[in-house]
Amino acid sequence: MTVATSSIQRPGTARPQHPQLPPVRRLAASLALAMLGGAFAAAPAVAQEQGEDASASAQTAVSLDTVTVTGSRLMRKDLSAPSPTTVVSREEIAHSGSATIETVLNEFPQLAAGNTSNVNNGGGSGVLTANLRGLGATRTLTLVNGRRFTPANSDGVVDLASIPDALVENVEIITGGASAVYGSDAIAGAVNFILRKDFEGLEATYTRGETAEGDGTYDKFDLTIGGNFADGRGNAVLSISRTDREPVLQADREFSRVPLDTVGGRLVPGGSGSIPGTRIGLSGPQLESLVGVDLSPSGACTAINGIRFGEGGVPLPYCAPEDAYNYADLNYLQRPLERTQVSALAHFRVSDSVEAYGEAYYSNSRNQYQQAPDSFTPLTPGAGSSTLLVPNYANNPVLLPAVREFFANNAHIFDPDGDGTAAIVGAGRRADELGPRYYTYERSSYNLVGGLRGEFEAGGGHWWRWDAFVQEQRNRTDTVNNNQINQARLAQALDAVVVDGNLVCANTASGCVPASIFGLGSINADAAAFLTPERASRDIFDRTIVGASMSGTMFDLPAGSVSLAFGAEYRKDEYAFQPSAMDVSGDYGAVSQTPMSGEYSVREVFAEFRVPLLAGARFAHDLAIEGAARYSDYSTIGGVNTWKLGAEWAPTDWMRLRSAYNVAIRAPNINELYSPQARGFTAGVDPCTVAANPTPAQRELCIQQGVPAADIDTFTQASVGFERTTGGNPNLDEETSKTFTFGAVFSIPAIEGLNFAVDYFQVEVEDAITSISANQMLSDCFSRLDPDSPSCQAIVRLPNGQIDDVRSTLQNIGLLKASGLDFQADYRFPVSWGLGGNEGQVSLTLLTSWLFERSMQVIADQGEVDCAGFMGGGCGGGTGNILIPDLKVNFSAGYRSGPLSARLQARMINDFRLREGITAAVQESPRTWYFDANASYDVTGKLQLFGGVDNLFDRDPPLLGTALAGDANTDVGVYDVLGRRYFVGVRLKF
Repeated sequence: MTVATSSIQRPGTARPQHPQLPPVRRLAASLALAMLGGAFAAAPAVAQEQGEDASASAQTAVSLDTVTVTGSRLMRKDLSAPSPTTVVSREEIAHSGSATIETVLNEFPQLAAGNTSNVNNGGGSGVLTANLRGLGATRTLTLVNGRRFTPANSDGVVDLASIPDALVENVEIITGGASAVYGSDAIAGAVNFILRKDFEGLEATYTRGETAEGDGTYDKFDLTIGGNFADGRGNAVLSISRTDREPVLQADREFSRVPLDTVGGRLVPGGSGSIPGTRIGLSGPQLESLVGVDLSPSGACTAINGIRFGEGGVPLPYCAPEDAYNYADLNYLQRPLERTQVSALAHFRVSDSVEAYGEAYYSNSRNQYQQAPDSFTPLTPGAGSSTLLVPNYANNPVLLPAVREFFANNAHIFDPDGDGTAAIVGAGRRADELGPRYYTYERSSYNLVGGLRGEFEAGGGHWWRWDAFVQEQRNRTDTVNNNQINQARLAQALDAVVVDGNLVCANTASGCVPASIFGLGSINADAAAFLTPERASRDIFDRTIVGASMSGTMFDLPAGSVSLAFGAEYRKDEYAFQPSAMDVSGDYGAVSQTPMSGEYSVREVFAEFRVPLLAGARFAHDLAIEGAARYSDYSTIGGVNTWKLGAEWAPTDWMRLRSAYNVAIRAPNINELYSPQARGFTAGVDPCTVAANPTPAQRELCIQQGVPAADIDTFTQASVGFERTTGGNPNLDEETSKTFTFGAVFSIPAIEGLNFAVDYFQVEVEDAITSISANQMLSDCFSRLDPDSPSCQAIVRLPNGQIDDVRSTLQNIGLLKASGLDFQADYRFPVSWGLGGNEGQVSLTLLTSWLFERSMQVIADQGEVDCAGFMGGGCGGGTGNILIPDLKVNFSAGYRSGPLSARLQARMINDFRLREGITAAVQESPRTWYFDANASYDVTGKLQLFGGVDNLFDRDPPLLGTALAGDANTDVGVYDVLGRRYFVGVRLKF
């Protein structure tokens, strides 16, 4: 991908904008720019003009030689502001060759990886997100034209795939906290997508991409048409986009086709303890007491910790990890995507000072993730955690003879009370007879915006702008899960009898077909169809926003005009989730979903000011202070205040210093407040396993928790992870953050076109709403060594010592910290070597972000866990946890001459080191460089060809193994997992 131009410019000067227009069109264009850039947007909308005509006549109300910048609603005379901002240009997005825009954004150093198209099961419904500073997508506010966009799930985050990238003029990334300007969620900053304004003509683009392996193909079509009407008093734009992308499987890349587990300090082929035929985990004493099972392994065997059922149901020893199941090859490395977008923008000048405007966005996307055949712990609903009841095991006709004999011979283990029903605890089954599981998500959303805006003169040449708008947003996601075992039906199918010589279910409801899970191939096609009814659910998010604001200048000081902006906003969010009827009745056991609904509203008032103190003085070319304050009254948490104070000092016309202090909040979202408790699988390492090298004190704690003392010297983990229970909390309070930034923007007068920006940032989030990871809980417990501590009490073990569950719910207990340094530089200069007699121009851009710290403290009296540049112990690990680089570098070199434009980019992700005290096979993940190249050529004024190569040298991601990175053996959100990719395209303009 390509690196976009940063927002660096020569201090005290405004960048050249659009060419001068005729007077009537100039007024319409200026009004459109002010509106669509969000110049008068009410909180949290922000004025976002990059394209104002700075030289327009002073008699034209909206062209007062003022601009507005990201992170502020104030009218100002330059593009400088206390908050650091980076800009991604439309050209860079258009020539990136990306099917989805999150790929381009995540290359920028300020962003850690969020949820991407390469995240399979950990990516949930496929909502693609931005994640500033690694503080999480919920702390990064996503805007379109300065306004909140349609939320895609109960967290309220925006799916970047729903934003019409064909209409994007540029993307502005503001860091440093912005809640006083934008409202809740902008703790880390905001990403603002500014759309094209006053488009005239027709533009059609087709892009096709494919990996060097011949997979992952995508086709993207974009059509934009627009023009003026009513003698230039109005403009309307319609954009239609269609994207189709094929999947890539983990089996198609060598590094991911087999899960690599950590055994004896080495990465070895491993997998899941849920295997075809069923595995039953047993303790050492239970294994010693087994009757009728030959425990002599037929091949290599590291450790025997249970039995498995083979052909004909014959019981065999289960060797870990040799008998583990390879679940990886059927997982996706890239999700498939089908997406259709329709967007319309219009504005009409009702009078010389009033304009009506409207925006409409519709998006429909269908994405999918796929996993290996269903992996489940067989259980009977209501029988207890992880317990499966097998009735009449000694004579049950659905069981194979070898299985009946096994249970009868070992009734002392499975039926100690002699009631004729066997209780199987903690078994693992892989239903390979069913084929892979796949989860299909169809997301449909719309966003309607309507409003009026205008301007008036308040006297003395002071102009004011006003804006009033209404937004209605809705997102609906329909989910269908296929090939997933219904546990209630499994219990029904296991209870079989013979009637008139036919094997039938004792309870024939729902067309029951008898089935056994013990033995390879024991589920036939008819039984599979009965056990896996289609599982469908839906969720709907509705949002209403009403806002109004004004911005202008009040009076003049010797150094300039005093600016003020103020306004009010009302927002209401409503969410409802309706699972399948089978989920509601608990048919899926511990993984059954329950209905969820919730809502909240907020009323806000805000104000912002800027006071110029000095101008043109010695050692003070410019000196100004500015601030903002917002009061928000939530229906859930009550009233909260946020504010910021910033200053700018330009000692000369070539240097500007900037600093700001922000106090921001994030109110708990609907998911955090109202989500029901749920149980799911997470990857991780049990500290009690021999491979973790537990200390004597830790070994004693393991025994106290339930690991059999006889097994402690040889105890091994039966699977690659364990279950974790999480849930919402309606009593949550707001998060509060304090952000300090200090930086400088400067150029070197002797070298025209060379600009620099450097900014230090420090963010601290108190009372952070955190979902404590299972690995963090385990780490805390085995650091405390107190079996009565909350973290140790949260660990539930089976009788054989294996972890059954790690229980945690959301609380305001986290302390998040991030600090670091951003550096940007760009240099543009002409060269004599051009095409066709044209002069050439070279541009060099360097973007870096050095993260000194990105730490989290989840329990008050425990130390902070710093994940910046570290892995292990809660840092990374897959399934929602990503690695956070401590240094990212993005360097690009561009060349343009006449019809030719070319760019070469280098991207660096720094190395990761294993956290102290963590045992793993990999001690360090190496520094990784990627190189990309693209070019475009204007064949005629109407025809452009473009293409490029990403990951030019086909760099494979580093191997980290499942314990450190999840099921693909590497962090799929941080590293390039597809390899070398090509794209070509054609663009027509009329």
